Order: sequence, then structure tokens, then C-alpha cells
Amino acid sequence: MVNDGSNKAARRARGLFCLLACVSVVLLLAPVGAASAHEGDGTVVVHVTDEGFEPRLVEIGPGDTVSFENVGDKAHWPASDDHPMHTGYPGFDPKKPVAPGAEWSFTFDKPGKWAYHDHMNPYLEGEVVVRDEEPKSESFLSSVSSFFSSLYGSVLSAFAGEEGPAPDEAETNGPDERVEKARIGLLALVRDEDPKAALVRLREGIAEDDALLRSCHPLVHEIGRAAYEKYGDFGEAMKYQDEVCNSGYLHGIIETRLSKSTDVFADMKTMCNPYPRGSFLGWQCYHGLGHGAMFYTANDLPRSLEMCEAFRNPSRRSSCANGVFMENFSADQKLHLSVYLKESDPLYPCAEQAERYKGDCYLYAPTYFLSLNKGDYVAALEWCEGAEADFSSSCAHGVGMQTMKENMSDPKFVESTCMKGKPGQIKPCIEGMVGLYVFHHASLEPARALCDRLEASNRQACHGEIESESNLFAS
Repeated sequence: MVNDGSNKAARRARGLFCLLACVSVVLLLAPVGAASAHEGDGTVVVHVTDEGFEPRLVEIGPGDTVSFENVGDKAHWPASDDHPMHTGYPGFDPKKPVAPGAEWSFTFDKPGKWAYHDHMNPYLEGEVVVRDEEPKSESFLSSVSSFFSSLYGSVLSAFAGEEGPAPDEAETNGPDERVEKARIGLLALVRDEDPKAALVRLREGIAEDDALLRSCHPLVHEIGRAAYEKYGDFGEAMKYQDEVCNSGYLHGIIETRLSKSTDVFADMKTMCNPYPRGSFLGWQCYHGLGHGAMFYTANDLPRSLEMCEAFRNPSRRSSCANGVFMENFSADQKLHLSVYLKESDPLYPCAEQAERYKGDCYLYAPTYFLSLNKGDYVAALEWCEGAEADFSSSCAHGVGMQTMKENMSDPKFVESTCMKGKPGQIKPCIEGMVGLYVFHHASLEPARALCDRLEASNRQACHGEIESESNLFAS
């Protein structure tokens, strides 16, 4: 049987090579001019200015290309809706800003209406309409190239004596793929059922998959955004409020609400009024406004902090600024962009901030450091020694927070990481991990149980952190 299979494979290979030789002769005799029959056709130019896209609406056929030429004085980033993930038309995203004088092109194959925006300023919008018609025929050489590519694969399979792997076998199921699959499913649940169904599914998912657990905050942000898009009403979307994953649902709602506001400052002053002053949800709401300010200003850090200054109450200002810095240093959003980040100096721009903002800045700087040095938590503690002396403990606190966020299912590992720091770093690092645990669960009780599992030398710091957060849960 083995020999018979080998003979069949050999005969199949010889037949394919004969066919290959025949087609090669035809190709050599074919007129070369056919290769450029449509060259230069099917391209539409859109000028990207500092005020918007010109023209704002273009209509093309499938297979046509739109060339975005930046004629402005600033960098721009044309990309598919929805902001900031650009998933409306996968691939319609240059993945980086287009510099003044440069251009970026994209070929549209799918019929439909494709809305897009400037990622640097999401309120500059445009639309590409792709007519529902057959795409232009391929050039002769292009068709031949496709043929040879397919034929080559068949020949290799013939020599191997097999038909090649099934499509499913070629697919991967790594952490990124699982997170993306979950994201699509969660947004479908919001659309087809309601946000509660998506939040329940997310809770189930993070209990079973560490990849989802690590990405739960940005995922629940997206559920919040989708909820506001569905209902178009802050109160209606908030009916499904759930504090899972550090209240990202609330933050997502606020981001989308502010993006559609006609008077952002007025909305910021009243949006959190329903929540009792000093409560956990009140803190999260004002913190969420900081995220929303960054979303609204396309990550303009100074302008976002100015928006937080609109609050007279110091606690509200601080909560808002905390959200601003968390968004600036966020490593969760692959399309997140801020000019207030430097790979060469992950502590930037903390030293330049006003004294009242430095604590929050250094608190979240480790998030960015660890996005550049994945999993190197001990190195993050060593790096924190480069922070200003008065704020090195804030940095160590932030390392504890981020390490716990990325290892929620293994608190003992997080504790052991903290204990590898310098003596002065252990306590703030433990406080950071416990504080994140409290906020993740939106409750003090799981954290109290956690304290009992820690080393005796760390329990006082653990209970002290819980006590410092207890006022948020008093009512």
C-alpha cells in the first residue's frame, strides 16, 4: 500500500510538471504588453488637510485604490471606524501617522459604505462607498502568477503524497487570536442581546482564560462603547453597569458620550452627579472622565489635564487626572498613540508635570515600561529607582498594580516579585497589588481573603491598603 501511494504521488507530480512546461511555453509566446493594460487606472486621491478630508465622500468600484495625501502641516492617520480599534474594515489602517507631504494608499475589495476618521483627531470624518460590481479583471501576468503559485503548491503536495493541510489546521489559536475572537463575540452580544449578556460572558471567559483576564479592562471598555452606541443615552447604557475589570464598562460609556457631546465641559460637570460623593462609583466615574478627555482630545495630555481642572473639588480633579495618565501610558490598546511617550525614557513626561500630578504620572509609567519589557517585573522595580526620589514609591506601587493586573490568577507570584525589590519598594509594591485587586473585584472582601494568603511580613501592608480604600465602599 505504501508503494502504491508513492507511485500515485509520482505520477501526479509528473503530470503537473508536464502542464507546467506547456504553460511556460505559452507564457514565453504571449505578448508582454498585456501586463500594463490597466496600469494607472482605478486610483482616487483624497487630500488630508488639517481641517478634514477633501473630498469627504468618494465612490469607487471594488478593486480600486484610494490614495490619502497629507497636504496639511500636521501628521494625520486615516483609518476605518470605529475609533480607536479600526475594526470596521480590517486592514484599512496604516498603523501609524502619515507625515506632512507623505501619502498612504489602500485598495478596497469589499462593496459597501466604509466610514473612516483621522485617528489623531477622531472628529474629522470621511466615507468611501464601494459600488457592488465585479472587480476589474486581473492582468494577464497577474493571472498567470496566481496560477503558478497554486500549481507550485499542488506540486509540493504531490511530492509529499498528501493534499496539504486543511484550512483549520493552518490557523493558530494563540492568546491574541483568542482575545480578538472574544472581542468580536462580546460586541455581537451587545448588538443582538444587551450589555448584560456580554458582561456575563466576559466574567465566564476571564475565569477560564488568562489571556482574556489580562485584557479584560480594554475588552470591557469596548463593551461600554458599544452599549452607548446602541442606546445613545447615558442613563440607558448605565442600567447595565458592572464593575468587573476595574469598571472599564463605565469608562467606555463616558468616552463615547464625550466623543458625541456638543458641550463637553458642561457634560463633564454633570455626568457623575448621580453617584454619591466619595463612593467607589463616584471615583470611577471621575476617573472615567479622564479617559474620556483623552479620547476626546486624541490623547492630548496637557489639554486633557486642563479639562480635569474644571472641577473645583480636589478629589474630583485628582480622580480625573488619574484617568488621564492611565490612558496616556496604557499598553492595552495596540492603536493607542500619544506623543507624550518616549521609548528611550519610559518615565517621560513625569518630571515635567506639575507637582500635584507627578504621583499619578509615576504610578502609571510602569505600565508603559512593561509594555516595552514584557514580563520583566523585577527590572521594572530596578528601573523605578530612576524616578524622582519623592515619587519612587509611587512607581513601585505602579509595578505592583501592573504585575497583579497581568497575573490576577497568581497573587503569590506577584507577592514574590514585590519581595525581590529594594527594602523601600516592598511595601508600596504590595499596596499596589492589593489596591488593584480591590478595584478589579469592586469589593473589599476578596482582598481581605488575599491578605491571609500573603507572607506574615506583608499582611500589615495588605490590610493597610484595604483600610485606605474602605471609605469608597462605606455606603
